[in-house]
Amino acid sequence: MSNKTEINLTGVKQSQTVWLVKVPKYLSHQWDKASEKGEVGKITIGKKQGKTEVSFRLNEELTTMGAVGEKDGSVLVPRDHPFTMQTVGGQTLAVYSQSDSGQSQLFLLSSLCVSCHLKHVF
Repeated sequence: MSNKTEINLTGVKQSQTVWLVKVPKYLSHQWDKASEKGEVGKITIGKKQGKTEVSFRLNEELTTMGAVGEKDGSVLVPRDHPFTMQTVGGQTLAVYSQSDSGQSQLFLLSSLCVSCHLKHVF
């Protein structure tokens, strides 16, 4: 059974933006390898021909991934991951989380304006 929590972000620190990004599974595995207070990478926000471009650059120490089925083999994970940005206008988003112990939570966020996904480049 899940605990349901509603988070209302209306009017709270309006000068700050909350980003929820769908991340490819292989990239989340690399993030798990980072030290507790380590940096996993950097986000760059820029404009090209008047259009916002966002990309994520993985920390170089996290670019090596063990190859499946090989003892000492490794594969390099790409460092640069462009975002796909899409205006969606006023949708409600639910985020589901489940811990290793099986405890789950559901968070409801309102007023989603832009859908953001990291492109799968691996």
